[in-house]
Amino acid sequence: MIAVQSTTGVDVDFKWKNVVIGADLDAVQFAHNNKYFLIKNRRPHHHSYEGVEEKWAQKIYQLYDYGLLPFVDKPNNIRVLPEIKLIKVFTDHNVFMVQYENLYIFDLECVSGAGQKRDPSHYRVIDWFDCQGLYDLEVDEIMTGDDFVNKIKFFKTLRIDGDQRYLDLLCESVLTKQQLKSFEYSDTMARLKIIDLLKSRGVDAHLSLWKRDVYPAYETI
Repeated sequence: MIAVQSTTGVDVDFKWKNVVIGADLDAVQFAHNNKYFLIKNRRPHHHSYEGVEEKWAQKIYQLYDYGLLPFVDKPNNIRVLPEIKLIKVFTDHNVFMVQYENLYIFDLECVSGAGQKRDPSHYRVIDWFDCQGLYDLEVDEIMTGDDFVNKIKFFKTLRIDGDQRYLDLLCESVLTKQQLKSFEYSDTMARLKIIDLLKSRGVDAHLSLWKRDVYPAYETI
């Protein structure tokens, strides 16, 4: 690789007109639609149950095929120097200098120097539950209309091998930072709310928490 000198006198490895920093489908789709370079700053926050994994992977592969995904693995750190329109990309073994004209940032994880640090606009919370006594349901999803336990998604359990009818579930909530700290919005309260909803539908099941995923969400810069 031959470094070239930018208009600021700094030796750079790449000079790109448009650069996108992000990881989820919205960032990948934006870069793909506009044929912009994409720098992934983290692993995506989607799950296979959402039905977007295949679409995300397809767009990522196409960006790679177009030569628009230069850092296949997630960099360890990304530092933006907006005053000279420069991005420093830190990987395990190298530091790459990228000169840009236009920069689109979809979130700030692992990104520094992009302006004042922002608090997340909200948090996407997914509680995963192992279940006993849950099978043969007529629906695979329940929408409640509430921010807390907004969606309940049922899926065949992976804890039993082979083709079987038993189900586990997850629930998704949209919470504020303050709500995250409150027991009223804890995984325990989510479990109780789900049990009540199932009982109202004539389903009596035992739920135990597997894990809680918490993802911050930001407005796009």
